[in-house]
Parts: sequence; structure tokens; C-alpha cells
Amino acid sequence: MILLSVLSEFVLPEGQINKYTKVIFSFCILLVIIMPLPKLFGKDFDLSKFFGSDATLQENYLEQINLDKLSAIQEDLSKDIEEAGLKNVVVSINANIFGENLEIYSCFVDLRDIEFSPNFKSKDKVSAKLKILDLIEGYDLLKDVEVKFDE
Repeated sequence: MILLSVLSEFVLPEGQINKYTKVIFSFCILLVIIMPLPKLFGKDFDLSKFFGSDATLQENYLEQINLDKLSAIQEDLSKDIEEAGLKNVVVSINANIFGENLEIYSCFVDLRDIEFSPNFKSKDKVSAKLKILDLIEGYDLLKDVEVKFDE
């Protein structure tokens, strides 16, 4: 390969073509040097061991996206409940964030420290539960999800 490179340098005239052929032959020589390296390290040579796996990066990315979605839903739902006139209501959502899609299993609502603001008409927990259920049904990802209350 080196011999061909030297011969082409002598045969071709000076100019742009000579520059391009030098680059091409340099790349070919680099490939010739690199090609036997995997055989030296064995047949199970895998560059991902040294540089990380794309699959792991993609899984971490999807996991973070699902976690962000879940956090946003919890925050929005808590904000909606507070705007409805119910304070100190804690919402927890049980979900699987490790898959490609966010899978929500259940929603847990803690009403032990509930406080009713003046704009909430009735001051009983039954009407508060009904209002919270209505708000939960307003979210597409929370439809058909089991809702549990703790009083």
C-alpha cells in the first residue's frame, strides 16, 4: 500500500489531484494498520466496552424522559387540586419509568392533613374525593388508573 502511494506521487502531476490522492492513500494505509487489531485482542473484541454502549445511553435517556413526565403530571395535578380549594393534599403516582413508554399503575392521594380553603363549597372529605377524582380523570395518562385515598 505504501509502495502504491509513493508510485502515485511520482506519476501524478503536482496540483489538486495529487493532494486528494495523498489523503486517500493515507486513509487506506491507516485502515491497513487498524484492520488486524481486533484479531490481536480476540474474536470478542467490542469497542462498546471501551466507549460505552448506545443502548445504555438510550435507556437512560428514556428513563429520564419518563421521570420528567411523571414529575410534571404530579406537579400539575397537585397545583390543580390546590386551585380547586384543597390544600395539603399529597399526590403520589406509582409508575414504571424503565420501559419505552410511561406505564402508570395507580395514584395515591393522602388526605390526612387536608385543609379546605374558603372557595371550596363543602367542607367534607367525600366531596373533596369526588373533586380530586374529577381532576384526575382530566389527565389522559391517568384515565382508568386505580386511585387510592388515605384519610
